[in-house]
Amino acid sequence: MCLRIGSLSLGDFRKVLMKTGLVLVVLGHVSFITAAVLHGTMLRFVAAPSDAVALQYCVVDIVSVTSAIVVIITGITAVVLSRYLPSTPLRWTVFSLSVACAVLSLTCALGLLSSIAVTFATQGRALLATCTFESSEFLTLTPDCPFDPTRIYSSSLCLWAISLMFCVAESASAARCAQLVHRMLGLRPWWGKSSHHTWPSPPQIW
Repeated sequence: MCLRIGSLSLGDFRKVLMKTGLVLVVLGHVSFITAAVLHGTMLRFVAAPSDAVALQYCVVDIVSVTSAIVVIITGITAVVLSRYLPSTPLRWTVFSLSVACAVLSLTCALGLLSSIAVTFATQGRALLATCTFESSEFLTLTPDCPFDPTRIYSSSLCLWAISLMFCVAESASAARCAQLVHRMLGLRPWWGKSSHHTWPSPPQIW
């Protein structure tokens, strides 16, 4: 009996699901590292938690780390599902995690975009809150500064832009994973016609 899920054969479906899971694992690890570097180079110097801008930076960084962890877990679970397709609880777990991952990554991307916009709008004043300068136009390395103020502005924007790209890629990959598992579950289609799939009657042939 030829088993198919949508337009894919069972073997091809396993490969696609596994590749999607591996992509999520890699993206999650890279995003986690980027968020950690961002915290180490910038956020740990933001010393004004009462400042709304500084608080926004910290919240976005926490969401980025949380999103990266959820992405990694989703990817690992998807890889496991590719080996154990008959498991209905595992299918629902991957589907739920994928949807949550897509939404969380998209939220993270919006937060990072807002951080970039706020930084441009405020000219990075929150980033330099721990330093005192006579003029913000002349930034120099002084003993009062725990970092190089001439580089933190550009470095932070660069890391935010990188994180933003990874969050968008994570959201797209998670949505792809959810779409694949959606076919397996035989739920009402999100759009268009239903994706037909056939499963074997006796579970022993798996």
